Amino acid sequence: MEKKGSRTVRNEPEHAWEMVWNELKRTGIFKGHSGPVEADIRWGENASMAIQQLQEAKLPAAEVANIGLLLQAAIHAAEMYWRPGDISSPRRENQKPSKK
Repeated sequence: MEKKGSRTVRNEPEHAWEMVWNELKRTGIFKGHSGPVEADIRWGENASMAIQQLQEAKLPAAEVANIGLLLQAAIHAAEMYWRPGDISSPRRENQKPSKK
């Protein structure tokens, strides 16, 4: 009897890349769109180009999943750090005093 393998981000590269795109959606970066834009920087376009080049490298699914996890951690940490009204004491100590 042959077991049918389950499709997961660990064994299917296309699922792993979808995980990466799902994380980017949290920041307003969507597959096939150039925005958001800041000055001359098109963050979505940059992400698309980077992902395309990484896909061409034919990374194993597990490595793509690691990229997704790293991205997830960075986005979550940035959200926590910049959450309005939630300034922890270490952040306060590292901020420069405002000029009055």
